[in-house]
Amino acid sequence: MANGLQRTISLTAFLTILLMTGACNASNPAPPITPSAQQPASSAPESPPAPSSVVGPAPADLHDVNWADVPVPAEFCGVPGLVRLDPTGDAMATSRTWGPVRVRRTKNILYGDTDGDHRDEAVAFVGCDNNGATQNADIAVGYVVYAHAGKNLAVLGSITPRKKSASFHTALARAEFAPGQIIVHEKWYRPNDAHCCPSGDATTVWTREGNRLTPGAPRITS
Repeated sequence: MANGLQRTISLTAFLTILLMTGACNASNPAPPITPSAQQPASSAPESPPAPSSVVGPAPADLHDVNWADVPVPAEFCGVPGLVRLDPTGDAMATSRTWGPVRVRRTKNILYGDTDGDHRDEAVAFVGCDNNGATQNADIAVGYVVYAHAGKNLAVLGSITPRKKSASFHTALARAEFAPGQIIVHEKWYRPNDAHCCPSGDATTVWTREGNRLTPGAPRITS
């Protein structure tokens, strides 16, 4: 009985020594792999995209722009690209929708600061018509918004009437500036209105986010 117990103890001791020897001879384990740290996100605000259409150099104050030399976009009238006007503020162009049209810009430029940089943006009224081919010549109208793009003058976008009229096109009456907004007042035609006298009033708020202008729903005020 004692011999059996001694054999059991000897076998247990042998296995213990064998395991310890294997552990000592095993190659040292590699250090744990630490995932590379991700680059922290930049805390600087993302720069807004540059306005899409640079039309020339800009003075520090857009009130000093010689608007007679500034081209206009007329995509709201189906005219691609920029249109350079003559000294009277008119130009003939070809509309993809209406064919030959006259593009015109009024001399009354509106100014206001929408992005809080203490520099005014500028809004010019631009319209197109069929150059007198019919009595009701007007085809489409829009406000073209100009802004600084660095040291350049650029087209920020075009604002068009949002309230649809029963007849003729809705007119643009005036624009007001507010932080991040351009508030546009529209005159729209009811079914029985003569071409001279649209009787409906509506207001559309255009929101500026970076260099994007987005219209809200028109609100009928009368």
